[in-house]
Amino acid sequence: MQPNAPALCGVDAPLEVFKTAYHKIGLRDGKFITIDVFGDAVEFVTEVGFWQVFDVNHKLFDNGKFLVLWKKTPDGWKMFRDSFSSDRRK
Repeated sequence: MQPNAPALCGVDAPLEVFKTAYHKIGLRDGKFITIDVFGDAVEFVTEVGFWQVFDVNHKLFDNGKFLVLWKKTPDGWKMFRDSFSSDRRK
């Protein structure tokens, strides 16, 4: 769930986001900083943290925070819901 955009759906949606970020915006690197993980660990856990993305010159392009809801499946933990927002005003 990106800010200022409809929710993404389908298995190819994340790839399209990263293709756009790389080819149209010029992003080249990123960092996720997890600050907390909590939940029952039976079916769900929630991850909370901060993120940063950098341009081709390794200059900070944007930063913000995220929440990820992880769901336990027979194949292991999978991202079930993901939401993030920028800390910068645009």
